[in-house]
Amino acid sequence: MRGRKRKFVKHRCNERSTAPPNVVSDPKRKRSVSPSKQREKTALTMLSLLPEMLEKILFNLSATDVVSFGATCRYFHELSLSQAVWKRLYWRQFIGPALNNKDVNWRRFTILKMSQGLAMQRLNKGVRPIGLHQQHARARRPTGVHLFNSSLALGFRRVEAILEQTLLWDYNGTIFALITPIGRAPWSRPYSYSVLCYRAIDFAVDPRWNHNLRHYIYVLTLGESSGKLPESVGNPGSVGDTVEVFEWDTHERVCYISFHSTIFFTQLRLSGSENRRLILLLTDDGIVYSAHLNETMYSRRTSYTTELTPKTVSCQLPNLPVKQLHTSSNSTVYIKADGSAFAEVHSPGALRQLFGTYEGFNPIGAEMVYPLRLPSRVVKCSLGPNHLCLLDNCGRIFMQGCNHHGQLGTGDKIDRTEPTLVIIPMAPVNVWCGLNHTLVLLEAECGDKQVHGCGCGSRGRLPGHLGGSSVFVRLKVQVPRHASSLYSSSDFLYIICCHDITEPPARFYIPPEVTALKDAEKKQKEEIEKLHMDLTQMKRCVSTKRGIKMLQRAVNEHMTGLSPAHKDFLDSALSIILHGESRSTEEPEQQPHA
Repeated sequence: MRGRKRKFVKHRCNERSTAPPNVVSDPKRKRSVSPSKQREKTALTMLSLLPEMLEKILFNLSATDVVSFGATCRYFHELSLSQAVWKRLYWRQFIGPALNNKDVNWRRFTILKMSQGLAMQRLNKGVRPIGLHQQHARARRPTGVHLFNSSLALGFRRVEAILEQTLLWDYNGTIFALITPIGRAPWSRPYSYSVLCYRAIDFAVDPRWNHNLRHYIYVLTLGESSGKLPESVGNPGSVGDTVEVFEWDTHERVCYISFHSTIFFTQLRLSGSENRRLILLLTDDGIVYSAHLNETMYSRRTSYTTELTPKTVSCQLPNLPVKQLHTSSNSTVYIKADGSAFAEVHSPGALRQLFGTYEGFNPIGAEMVYPLRLPSRVVKCSLGPNHLCLLDNCGRIFMQGCNHHGQLGTGDKIDRTEPTLVIIPMAPVNVWCGLNHTLVLLEAECGDKQVHGCGCGSRGRLPGHLGGSSVFVRLKVQVPRHASSLYSSSDFLYIICCHDITEPPARFYIPPEVTALKDAEKKQKEEIEKLHMDLTQMKRCVSTKRGIKMLQRAVNEHMTGLSPAHKDFLDSALSIILHGESRSTEEPEQQPHA
């Protein structure tokens, strides 16, 4: 019995002293695990796969899934940038133009193809009273916004309106002509389109606001014809960049301008009237050339020679090449490589509207260049008939020119002779100046986009604000998420949808006036809290004398906004009340002794 009891006690002690099964009691003694069992314990993950296997998996995914896959980690992001993957996605999902160049960025072109589109909204030119039956009929109709897309296009980048046609230019150099008749219903789609020209570097039309005056289309091409032109015009052959002029209705080439093969142009703009049309050409070196043409000579079909001369802005500042050209009917804006902007005015009326004076204008025809002084670099610009808008690299908008209709968005109708900062609620993506109004495409932090406008609202220029506005207000426009630029005509509002990964994103800038307003509101809240605490302490006071002293201290500390005279008057009045209160308390105590 004793032996059994001792064994039982010893067994219980051993049970208490033993460690859990998965904790090793002796660190010196470790169990060796076989390699086969160790492989069974390790789990198979995506990171353990070879890069070739991951690429084959990505071949079977969509473009959105590939982008989501690359957002997980740095290693997967490098795999998602593979050109082989994006080339496979492009040819599998889209039917578009042939891209056989070895230097093609397939990721950029695929995203351009996915996000391309053109949103068109008809502008309401007036408000008419309608009955109940008309209200129900209008409620059943589709919306006035519709999208246009083409399988032959590769990312839309610019749009222009000519009478009943709309010109659309893509990143592949193809210009499409959409037929959008004015008499059709606002919810119907354009029923046909044709290709005007291939391999276009740039194109331009008459910059005047009246679209009925736009009879010719100027296209800057790579030197080869589109192949769909009549043989009577002639074959340009292997020459340098060329300018081809087309009629707007028949799309027939009526003029052909050739240049030397050693000169390469990047931008084409027009200015002036029909009798003295001014063509501005920007080379890849940043030099601006000009030539004068007479459009009345196009009907004669005769050849003549014109002189191509460099502009004054390139001769005066040869070390600063020009990067952008913006023209109107009587003025031109040049943006240099360092972000500086210069304006050139061709008429005294335009000089008066932009700079508020007639001084400095030479009627003989000498070119006068005026600098536009801004504190930062100019990124984008839009030039209207009588005002201009500049967008800098900090996300700020500067307006200058005529402000008779409030088109500058400054809150008044006073003209500005210098670039003036205008406060906007969100980050600007693109700007556009019309006849007497201005439109801005804005982007919120969440990625949603809106269209704001100011100026004259007649003829439906500002949807939802027929009376106009002197500040930027939100318009009733349906804006897609991939909107990149906007353009307006007398009948339609166009929004180009395209996402280019090479362009920098919009900068979110908060103007200093907004921050100062927020700081003032914060200080005001703090003052209100302090005054509320003083009031609660004054309510707890038993004597009136102590309450008046606390009121004097609150006036001296918190009411700093009062003028010195008002502050002295209030302090003196409180001291008089305090002395009067003290006298009234002392008089009843002295009467019994008398």
